[in-house]
Formats: sequence, structure tokens, C-alpha cells
Amino acid sequence: MTHVEAIDKGLLENLPHNEIIRKVYLTYPTMALIGEEERQFIIVDEISRYFKIPINNVHVVGSAKTGQSFHKNTPFAPKYSDLDIAIIDSELFRRYSELAFMLSDGFRDQTVFPIRSNRPTFNSYTQYIAKGIFRPDMMPVGTERADWFNFFGRLSTKHKDLFSTINAGIYFSQIYFEQKQISIINDHISNKPI
Repeated sequence: MTHVEAIDKGLLENLPHNEIIRKVYLTYPTMALIGEEERQFIIVDEISRYFKIPINNVHVVGSAKTGQSFHKNTPFAPKYSDLDIAIIDSELFRRYSELAFMLSDGFRDQTVFPIRSNRPTFNSYTQYIAKGIFRPDMMPVGTERADWFNFFGRLSTKHKDLFSTINAGIYFSQIYFEQKQISIINDHISNKPI
């Protein structure tokens, strides 16, 4: 059964959306890495070692996981699609969110957050933090941000034959992860032909 078929089956059986997400995203194999299981291990192990977290806290998500981008309604495309990683680790979430707090002087200096559309990303950053999601692209400018993107840049280069880039976000817990991924099911429902 494909990931999309599993989602459709769960919807047909009226399973709670978080249960469908848990099944497909946390237990099913990674579609883009079937036959490349050793490479999946290498990638998640390198992330695990770099951040000093359990390997079981590193999960592939997005089109690489399911074979389909539900947001874009397009299939995974080797070399052109990203490899999205969800790190579910409360300690790592705490470490990075505290770092952002300190770098911004307790959020008093919002100018240290990256600028998008001529505005700091502080408001978006805090909205994601409130949902248990740490977005590194919104973290304050500094050495730690540079280190994060340098690490994922090097990792991306090593695996550019299969992925455009490799990037990650941090979730405080599995509950926050499941809630974020529910939007994928909603996108899938809205993209289905009537």
C-alpha cells in the first residue's frame, strides 16, 4: 500500500487525522529512499550525531517520505525535490529557542531576526514557537544560525545526486509534529478530484 493509499484508507475509515499522520510519517518507509536504506541511515545518523540526539528523533517528511508533495500536488522528483527532516526532540527545541531568546536580548531586539519583505521575521518566529515548531530559517542571525545552515549545506552537497537540498525543523514533541502535519491531509483532500 502506498502512502497516499494509506491516507485515503484512513480517511475512508474516519480515523483521526493525527493517527493517519502517525502511521504514515512515523512508521512507513521513506518512498524516495526505498532501495537506498543505507543512505537514509547515513543521513539521519549524521544529523543525530551532529545534534547529539537519539537517531529515532530524526524523521523524513515531505514528498521524499510519501512520494507526493501534498502542498504543491506534485510527485517527488529525484535531484529536484528537497529532503525535509523533522527533528522531534524537546531538549534540542529548548536549546535553540533559548538561544534565540538570548541572542535577541529576551526578544527586546527584534532586529536580529532575518528580514523578509522589509520586516523582521520575529512575529512569524514566535507564532511557530507557540505551535511547538522551531524554524531555523527564522532564527536570529549569528554564529549558531550560520553553523546550522553550513551543516545542512554540507549534507546537501553529499547527497545532491538525489535531493536538491536537505533541511530540517525542530518539533518540541510528537503531538506538535502530528498537528503540523495534519495540514498535509487537508491539502490532500482539497487536491482530490471531485
